[in-house]
Amino acid sequence: MKLVSLTRGIEVKRAFVASQYIRRHGNKNKRYLPLLSKEEFARKLRNAKAYVKKLNEAQLDRIIAKEYPPRRDAYNNVQWHIGVVATNEVAVWKGAGGLPIAWTNDSLSKTAEKVSLAMQKNSRLLKSRVKRSIPRILQTSSDAVQKDKYLLPIILPGGTIPQCRKGLKKLKGDVDDGCMRSIALAVSGKKKIKAYIGTRL
Repeated sequence: MKLVSLTRGIEVKRAFVASQYIRRHGNKNKRYLPLLSKEEFARKLRNAKAYVKKLNEAQLDRIIAKEYPPRRDAYNNVQWHIGVVATNEVAVWKGAGGLPIAWTNDSLSKTAEKVSLAMQKNSRLLKSRVKRSIPRILQTSSDAVQKDKYLLPIILPGGTIPQCRKGLKKLKGDVDDGCMRSIALAVSGKKKIKAYIGTRL
């Protein structure tokens, strides 16, 4: 885990709210994005940026807390950096995207290995969110996910939100937001990913 530069908490909150806006705004099925062209995704991203830039930190906190109060509290109790993490030192949420819980017990890299193999076999264990999300991310936004600050995965210190990985192996960090993006990047062969990284105060 390499911390490159300090960043403000409001930027991380904007990234979280922007990702929710992209997925949900104007979308009847809130669980995942419909199939979008790169141009359509870019338009949604522009709209999301315009939306979050109008919000102050208190407004962002209210939006985050409305969905899950422990996330707001966690974001306010760490110091934020932009940095790089290895896929073998962080992990995703328990059962992220409807994955079998056993597939998310270990690191992001291990989860991606299982997902990649299951995709090749068209396994019935892959729920619709994963089957739809990961190919679409790779098709439309895999470059942007690492280049645009509003799409970077958000990583908290391991165990910050206990419910995130209750009963599973503890690693250095937990991918709090951007689990599907992180898995897609790891499936594509990335061993390290750029992310927002929270560290304990």
